[in-house]
Amino acid sequence: MRYELFYLIGSSKEAELEKIKGEVNNIITSEGGVFEEKQTEERRKLAYKINHETHGTYIAQRFELENPEKIQAISRKLNLYPEILRAMTSKTSELPELQTKEERIKASEKRSEKTEKKEEETKPETSKEEKKSGGEDIDKKLEEILNI
Repeated sequence: MRYELFYLIGSSKEAELEKIKGEVNNIITSEGGVFEEKQTEERRKLAYKINHETHGTYIAQRFELENPEKIQAISRKLNLYPEILRAMTSKTSELPELQTKEERIKASEKRSEKTEKKEEETKPETSKEEKKSGGEDIDKKLEEILNI
């Protein structure tokens, strides 16, 4: 079964980032997990302080695990590892494809371009005469309201 591991390391531990990532990999592989190539790593401001940290590095990795019962042992070890602020493991069947920040930005830009094109295609075209008459109608209504 495929899983995604998502964990947070505080900015004060950034110098030890590679060591911590290695330890996390050892925890997963010791329980029989096999990591996929793709990994997402992003430095972000936290929504709230966690252990006096305001910034951190989020890391997401996917892995295969034959025995689903090992997830509990993995979660316990990750929760006890002091260098990790938060960790979460999810089944990948419940998640979208893992993407890097750049891939997410490009996908978002493509979606917004498609939306703009659809809006332009469905927008009714108004001629200059219709726009003028619409403006004249407004002027008449204003005069009536203001009794000019």
